[in-house]
Amino acid sequence: MADDAINALLPVAAVVHIALGIMTLILVRQTTDREWNEKFAGYIIAWMMIILGLEYTFETIIDFKIEQFTPLDFANGEFTALWFSVYKFGEKAMASAFISLVCILPLIYPYPLLQRENAIKVSAAIVLLLGLVMIPIDILTQYSHRDLKFSVTWICYFIWISVYMRFMVGELLHGEEKAREVSAVSLLLLLGVKIQFMIFWLMNLSGQSKMYQARWIVEDDLIGGVSQSEISTGIFLPIGMTLSGLILVFLLLGEVWRAYKKGFSGLTAVTGMIFVVGVIWFLLTIVVKDTANSCIETVCQPFPKSFIDWYAFTYQVAIYLLVPLIFMYIILNYNIVDTETAESKTITRIMVLLLLLVATSSLIEMIQIVLPIPEMITSAIFAAGVVLFIGWEEKIMDKMIKHKSNAVQAIDSIIPMNKPVIDESDYRMFSLVIFSLVIYGLLLAVLFDAIGFVGR
Repeated sequence: MADDAINALLPVAAVVHIALGIMTLILVRQTTDREWNEKFAGYIIAWMMIILGLEYTFETIIDFKIEQFTPLDFANGEFTALWFSVYKFGEKAMASAFISLVCILPLIYPYPLLQRENAIKVSAAIVLLLGLVMIPIDILTQYSHRDLKFSVTWICYFIWISVYMRFMVGELLHGEEKAREVSAVSLLLLLGVKIQFMIFWLMNLSGQSKMYQARWIVEDDLIGGVSQSEISTGIFLPIGMTLSGLILVFLLLGEVWRAYKKGFSGLTAVTGMIFVVGVIWFLLTIVVKDTANSCIETVCQPFPKSFIDWYAFTYQVAIYLLVPLIFMYIILNYNIVDTETAESKTITRIMVLLLLLVATSSLIEMIQIVLPIPEMITSAIFAAGVVLFIGWEEKIMDKMIKHKSNAVQAIDSIIPMNKPVIDESDYRMFSLVIFSLVIYGLLLAVLFDAIGFVGR
């Protein structure tokens, strides 16, 4: 069934994100000779991965329970009960914690806007304040302002695209030799946080996304969920969609300009692929436009199987596979952690091998969704991939380490920065704050479920 493909990678993504986050925490704790904002960025990314993994864990449980539902269960309000259960509360609490955390990363890396000795304390205070407010409000308002909540992350667009354009211009017009290291990591960070929106860039810019959002709102009402508020769907959702489309266009133009001046690069190919995927999505939405509008005009008609498969393939690969790959590439390739010691090399090899195996199995599973390939053949391909990667992961790791980039040193060579002395205890304090925020979110989820909270 096509619907079975929609969250096929979700369980794997949950485990992978948590594992990569924990391993990154171990690596960054062992790192002592990096600039403060590099090390701090490592802590932030590690906790982002762990929190995403916890969110995906709750989503996996919810997805499993929905698969067990019968039509009678939906009629009896079982979906509504699940919507206001500890699993949904936990998922939304982790989503709010992730948003609180991700909004400080642009302030720190690659160019630190906070360059004072209290930078980590200020960052921890921002995360704590946002988390303490957003987690309960999101649940108490039945998640009806989630687009408003996500507007906090627009800071990523504004800061990273500004850094990207500044150093792209510096490289191409002013001959700043190391500027590419900064523009490249800014592009990767934007993709790591927003790629799931950028693959729909042309739909978002043309307004086609609105009809699908309208359909999902109607479907939420029909199955007992909760729709978005008018201010959320009418103002913040369109702005967010437009921003994602514009940022992708800016990135593509920047990479095409650089390819013309300096030659083709891997990032040029990546942005080009996202551009093409966005165009295909736009064309497909035109074809199934009547089906999308059916919920609003008459009775909801199901999407074609191929349309759902394409959604599952592109969206899942983007959010569940490319996101951890991007962040681990940043961690390992941009000198954020120390990979020279024997223990660090062992952990790094495990990370690389895990990513290679997960990428292979995930792509095989996604291809199997689209093409009717027998499971015996895909199992044989996966086994061959395992044999191929074992032994090669060290060579891949060594190649990444030998050709490391350093965005912070590149910035310092172009724009001298203040280098505050950060006490090691500040990093531990930050981790304690994030851990406490996670416990706070989980505790609220359990308590709201225990008292039978069902919204306003």
